[in-house]
Amino acid sequence: MKKYFNEENSKLNRNDYLTLLVIIFSYVILSFINLGDFKAPNTFKHFTKGDTLIIKKDQNIDKIKLYSGCNNSNIIIYDVFDSNNYSFVIDSRGKGAFAWTEEDINPKANTLEIYFKEDTDLGELAFYNKNKLIPVKTYYKNKRIKKLTDEAKTIPKKISFMNSTYFDEIYFARSAYEYSKGLKPHEWVHPPLGKLIQAIPIHLTNNMAPFIYRFMGNISGIIMLIVMYLFGKMLFKKRKYAIFSSLLMYFDTFHFVQTRIGTVDSHLVLFIMLSIYFMIKFTIEKNDKYLFLSGLFISLGISVKWLALYSGIALAFIYIRYLITTKNFNKKYILKGFGYFIILPIFIYCSLYLLFPNNRGYYTNSISNIIKQQETIYNYHSKLTEKHDFSSPWYSWPISYRPIWYYDNTINNTKRGSIVAIGNIIIWWMGIISFLYLLIKFIRKKDLNCLYLIVIILSLWLPYIFISRAMFLYHYFSVIPFMMLSIVLMFKDIVEKTKKDYIIGIYLSLVITFFIIYYPVITGIVVNSNYINKLRLLKSWYF
Repeated sequence: MKKYFNEENSKLNRNDYLTLLVIIFSYVILSFINLGDFKAPNTFKHFTKGDTLIIKKDQNIDKIKLYSGCNNSNIIIYDVFDSNNYSFVIDSRGKGAFAWTEEDINPKANTLEIYFKEDTDLGELAFYNKNKLIPVKTYYKNKRIKKLTDEAKTIPKKISFMNSTYFDEIYFARSAYEYSKGLKPHEWVHPPLGKLIQAIPIHLTNNMAPFIYRFMGNISGIIMLIVMYLFGKMLFKKRKYAIFSSLLMYFDTFHFVQTRIGTVDSHLVLFIMLSIYFMIKFTIEKNDKYLFLSGLFISLGISVKWLALYSGIALAFIYIRYLITTKNFNKKYILKGFGYFIILPIFIYCSLYLLFPNNRGYYTNSISNIIKQQETIYNYHSKLTEKHDFSSPWYSWPISYRPIWYYDNTINNTKRGSIVAIGNIIIWWMGIISFLYLLIKFIRKKDLNCLYLIVIILSLWLPYIFISRAMFLYHYFSVIPFMMLSIVLMFKDIVEKTKKDYIIGIYLSLVITFFIIYYPVITGIVVNSNYINKLRLLKSWYF
């Protein structure tokens, strides 16, 4: 067993593949549990502002459930006694795109009128009396329509994140759906690739269920564990450090939450990791195909979010240093660098807009319109002054000072569920110590791995100093993998100096313990409110 863990080889062999299989198989099970429901309404009726929908019923009702599509269901319900006699029942503002809304109502008449305050897409309507579904007839412009009551099997008993969008899913999941249907996407302040990846299972299954629009993000989160293993094997040569690297990602609470929500940050961070991995691999193995792969993945990262550009600082540093130290600073490699890291990103980035030109702002069917669209995106982000309760400054991220409270499901005074994007502080706080260790070791020994990790971490983190708009803990997501690798490097030195391998086991036990303790607030399961309250270690931890 000791020989198995200490096997020294940067290349993967059969034992590595078997190890990865165990890690990935177990994480697949863990991460897909309660990811979301498999079913949701998929037939929608569009209403424009000012439209009315007539509901005729034969029984008393006390509750209504509505499922909105691309547009939020902002409605007013009236009792209709006759053509001249109306009375107000309720003014309802829905919970966002592709989300269920539930309202208690007490109408007196047998006819109801739903007035739409803005453009709305309804997927399903359900009326209840004492939790029993009541049959109704729906009419629009004097014509009977059944599209709004044809998917009763999708109506949830309880509304939650399992069947509805939450936090920024109302933008990204909605836009993924719109891409899959050839509609103009709602979310336009980031490039298209992330939403296009998210749209793949939606398009293939023609299903807008939460499991489907969260699927690809979770897949990217799973692949990150593999990349961490590859990093550990490449940098530290022994299998135990590859396993250590992967398990740190496995049990990071922030990674778990952020890759299971239907947004695009999973893809962004994965592509950044792969671009840096292949760049370092190129410098080690001197194979130009890895240089191309590095350029390819940074191109994909930029096409998800511009934030991937920050990794370009580290890539440029590693590449130029390699050319200088190996005396390969020649025309061939200058042209390859220009082609793979300038031309290729521009080509891929523009191609996505040309292939799917139906964007808000500009119809991007030409290079000039693509440029105008980028100007619009830049103006949006640079002039954004809106504040947010869960924003946090860049210098506070390493200690997870202000977690992002994504979801709340308060059942009563004693029971509730929450989803909070919070870092595993056993990892994150140790990351601060290990980064300082990197600096000291590099100063003393000029260690190349230390240099690379320092440059990568600072490149991905420090540019946020110059951003004035509201920022969030998820902007630190791309830094986390490399902080983890700095932890592995520090523990590697400690173990090799003390010959005490069990130190890693003790540390991982603490990491796993934190993950287990905080599991309820990273998965949304309903527990005792007092338990959740006791998890707030800092005053800034509000959830």
